[in-house]
Parts: sequence; structure tokens; C-alpha cells
Amino acid sequence: MRRKLLAALLAASVLLSGCNMSTEVNDKAYVIAVGVDKGSNGLLKVTFMFAYPSGGGDEAGGEKVDEKDIVTVEAPSIYSGMRLLDTFKSKRIDTNHTKLVAFSQELAEDRGVFSQLTDLVNTRGFRPSIYVCVTQESPSKLFNSMEPKQDVFIEKFIEHLFSKVAYNATSRAYLYNNYFSAVVEDGSYIMPLVGVTDKEKVKEAAEDYPYKKPDDFALNYTADEVPLHGDGSAALCGYGVFVDNKMVGTLGMMEGTIVKILEKNKNVGQFCVLYPDRDSYANVNLQLTNAPIVTVKTGDAPEIDIRIQLWGEFTGIGRTFRNSEDYESFVGYMSSAFERKTEELLERTRAEFGADILGFGDKAKANFLRYREWKDYNWKEKYKDARFSVHVEIDMNDYGELRFSQRK
Repeated sequence: MRRKLLAALLAASVLLSGCNMSTEVNDKAYVIAVGVDKGSNGLLKVTFMFAYPSGGGDEAGGEKVDEKDIVTVEAPSIYSGMRLLDTFKSKRIDTNHTKLVAFSQELAEDRGVFSQLTDLVNTRGFRPSIYVCVTQESPSKLFNSMEPKQDVFIEKFIEHLFSKVAYNATSRAYLYNNYFSAVVEDGSYIMPLVGVTDKEKVKEAAEDYPYKKPDDFALNYTADEVPLHGDGSAALCGYGVFVDNKMVGTLGMMEGTIVKILEKNKNVGQFCVLYPDRDSYANVNLQLTNAPIVTVKTGDAPEIDIRIQLWGEFTGIGRTFRNSEDYESFVGYMSSAFERKTEELLERTRAEFGADILGFGDKAKANFLRYREWKDYNWKEKYKDARFSVHVEIDMNDYGELRFSQRK
């Protein structure tokens, strides 16, 4: 009898339960990206990009239906901007599927973005794994330039752009990583740089080539300098550099590759490399063999030693090597180029930015037994006098007869 009564109560609880708190998918307005820019009278200009659940493949009246809706409001914070949206948006605002938050370079240089990062971390609905970046243009211009050609949905375009980036360390793009760096690393950190390609800046960058025939080691584009012919498009390339939570400069494409190596990203990428006599190119795919070994000796002038071991394979060659010396010269050129570019980046962090944006302080802490001793050492000031030593070793995969071919 008790079992029958229990079964009846269970069936009643299922049948009598309602759906008063449920919300249909079509009753929500999904925020795919948020942009934050300087507004008037101390306010923020907050831009929201919405995506329709139906995607961008539907057609109406013979014309393609736009898959995104971009709205800009001025408000004291991101959250208050969301509340303003409720005054004219018929659907419930939902940020659970937000992929990207973009801060304008103007805002990052003038006020910094720490308070906005804090708002995002403390606001329910924004996941800590969303991507954050600095945009060289206004966020509204950036969002309008995002026209996916190979992705049906705009959110997939953003996800693919940030997760499969060639010249940046993906780990540096997450909200929680940037917030943690802003809090723990005394406000010194880097954030991915996004821009809309500018024809004039592309022309200026081309005039700065150090050689008439440059290779990938000579190119150091930022996002708006990527030489894309045709209409401007969103490009992810380089980093914005933050010191004391304000943006003070940028890192370019090759510098982003060095950061990627130091961040222990296994796949370094494809490189188009000139032969030492500059008569032809070879294409090389490089990967990290092991994590870089970083040693920090503390003193009046800290000594930072970095050892990088790469493994590579040829994916295409312009000509066969004349002899083993020709081959060794080519590999030596790549190793010395990586060493030179790494040292140049480290010198920029010390002399130009005056900040440890790459986190070598974590290694330096190991030299102190007590936290008070570490604080008294004043790493932030000591880093400005740091000396660097970089050694790069590249081991190329055997490629058969090409390595030992002889020209008679």
C-alpha cells in the first residue's frame, strides 16, 4: 500500500509540475560580443552584438537576412548598459553565450580596463572563459567588419579566430587569465590585439621592411597592418601591453610568436625563411621540443637565462642545399634569428615598458624563502636593470637526400 501511495505521489508531482520559470529560446536576445569604448561625460560607450538563433543562412524576399544586430548605449558600466537595453529590447538579454569582450585602445590608454575586467568577473552571466582583447578601432567598427565567409554563425567565427590563432598564445585571451594578471602581476600584462586592416598603415609597414626581400623574421605587423587587399576585415595579430593597468604600447606579429614560445605553446607555426645568401625561400614548420628553460638569478641586476629547443621539418624548399655547410648555415640563420628577436623583445619589456609583462618574476620568487624578503627586493624596479641571455637550438627532421645533395 505504501509503495502504491508513493508511486501515486511521484506521478502527481510530475504531472502537476508547471513551466512558469522556463524561457523559450526564441524569447531571448543572445549577446555574442560586447565592446567597451570611451563615452561622453565620463560614461562608457557599450556596444552589444546580438545574434539571431536562426543564423545567417535564411533569406527573406530574395535578400540574405543579416545574422547580427549591433546596438550601442552610453552607461556608467557594462551591467548598467545591459539594463538600458531592457528599455527597448523586447526579448530577455542573455549573456551566457557571449564569446568576446573588446576594449577600445583609446579607453585602454586613457583609463585602463581593470574596473571593466572586475565587473565582468563579478557579473553573473559572463563566463570566465570568454575571450577579451584590445581593438585598435572602435568596437562597433570592429563588429561590423566581422563578416564570416567560412562560418555560418558569427559566434563560430569568433571562436575559431581566437582558438586557432597563428601568432598569439591562446591562453592570453581568456578573461580569467587577464584578470588574474591584472591583480597579481602589479597590473603588468598583455592582451590580444585586434584591428581592422588599414590600407594606409599597410603601406607604411611595407616601407619599413629591413630588406628588399623580407622573410617571416623581418615582418612584425600589428593587427591593422596585415596586408589584406580588398575591404578591411577583422584581424587578430599582436598584443596590447599594459603597465599599471593602462595600455602603453603594442607587440607585433613576430613578437607574438616569441610570446607563444615562452607560453609553452607546442605548435610554433609555419615560417617562410630566406636562405643565408638570400636567393631563395624555404618553408619550415617548427614546434617546441620541450618547454623553455628559464633561470633567473637575483641581484642588483637580475640575470635571466632562456634556453629554447625547437624541432622542425621542411614543408617546401626553393632549391636543394649545395652541401652540408649550406644546410648548417641555413639552420644556424634560423637559430640566430630567433635568438635576436627574443632578445629584442626582452629588451623592449625592460627599456621601453619597464615592466615584467612576461612573468619572469614567478621564477625570481624561488630565490627567496620569505614573502617579505621578496617584497623588499622590489622586483618591479630591479627588472629595469635586468640582463638577458638567450640560446635557441633547432633540430631539423631528416629529409633524405636533400640534406646531403651536392651541386657539381
